[in-house]
Amino acid sequence: MNDNCFLYYNVVQRDGGVLAFTPFRPYYQRIFMTFFASRTLPLISAAVFAFSCSASAQATVIDLGVANGYSAFIFGNIGSSNASGFTSVGGSLAAGGSIYLDGYSVGTNKKPGSAANTLVAGSNLNIGGGSINGTGVYGVSNANGSVTAPSWYPTGTFSKGNASTLGFAAAQQQLTTLSGDVAKLQSNGTVISQYGNMTLVGNANADVNIFNIDASNLHNLTLDLSSLKSTASIIINGTATNITMSGGFDNFASFANRTLFNFANATTTSLQNVGINGSILAPNAAFSGSGDMNGTLIANSVSSINYGHVAMNGSGFNTVNVSAVPEPGTWAMLLAGLGLLAFMRRRTPARTPQAQLA
Repeated sequence: MNDNCFLYYNVVQRDGGVLAFTPFRPYYQRIFMTFFASRTLPLISAAVFAFSCSASAQATVIDLGVANGYSAFIFGNIGSSNASGFTSVGGSLAAGGSIYLDGYSVGTNKKPGSAANTLVAGSNLNIGGGSINGTGVYGVSNANGSVTAPSWYPTGTFSKGNASTLGFAAAQQQLTTLSGDVAKLQSNGTVISQYGNMTLVGNANADVNIFNIDASNLHNLTLDLSSLKSTASIIINGTATNITMSGGFDNFASFANRTLFNFANATTTSLQNVGINGSILAPNAAFSGSGDMNGTLIANSVSSINYGHVAMNGSGFNTVNVSAVPEPGTWAMLLAGLGLLAFMRRRTPARTPQAQLA
């Protein structure tokens, strides 16, 4: 008989003077359930609760929100009195400040889900020669906003809005926070740099592939298609403060609405005669350069350098949920709870089996 067993026994006198011991099972079950409920269950529950809370806190939903309806969603100004920030825009434009356009076309290829208004300015609309497919709204954030445009535009093309038209402040806060959260995601892809080129090798089993690149010049990026699901989402975190995108970005075309370049730390971001298939989230950056984008641009402002212009040919990034990955601290809490459970089990004094005469 095991001295460590918490059983009470019935002692039965049988013929021949032989004592027979039979377990008194109902009592054993009560003892076991009492011990489990008072000692074991709370520890396991606490460990599981800590694990689930930590995991939930790390889950990240990458959703560009209201910005997804625009080819470019800018917190400050688009262009200036001396330069137009864009030449052609397939979708809609929104700027929390003023919009300056000249020699342009906007709204030429709106896609389902695009914003109703082709142009939305928090302050002024300054329109030169060009074409607008749709309507423009100004004065959304600034009641003193105005519109300057050629007289040939039909009556009703431009109208004054208000804060209910578009909440720039709330959107800026949400997108800035999102950028910071995405920057903290653990990478599961590998970046191979060789001869001035970067090859991005993903995880063939992952629905979301995350790459971290600590370089100012993102030059000649190539996706290794053999390492990616055809339905995968691509997240590229650039950690530099001044980022230039140049050369070729190969194999991104089929991932355009599932690729996000996240530049949380960037104060400047520029294109150098390059085509980008994907969206750019750079909430603190002044954006400039020349080239074209097939995605949504989110930045603090848009200017033009050396009269270069960017063509925006699309809009939208498909929302994706990045599953939580437990951090070392979570595992430590779980192991600590199990360790405490083992310690308490060892410290519990053994009970001497008792016999109860029938």
